[in-house]
Amino acid sequence: MSVHVVRVTVLPRAVLLDPEGETIEQAARRLGYESVRGVRAGRAFMLQIAAETPQEALEVANRFAQQLLHNPVVETYELSLVSPSQEKV
Repeated sequence: MSVHVVRVTVLPRAVLLDPEGETIEQAARRLGYESVRGVRAGRAFMLQIAAETPQEALEVANRFAQQLLHNPVVETYELSLVSPSQEKV
């Protein structure tokens, strides 16, 4: 069984205000980054999952994110396979 690394990115739903993102955008402009036109602040989790295949690791990460890592009322999440490892678990 290999260890697969999956990134889970959790962000506020697009229809909701994001005060943290707005604060960062304002700070960017004060620092001279005039081209920054929007910031959404969220969280990222790196999961190491022992699984036979990358698809199985993504399925486990999806269930885990649904149950624990995000609030479906106010947040969305996205999964991405970062790298498979050759380590045995």
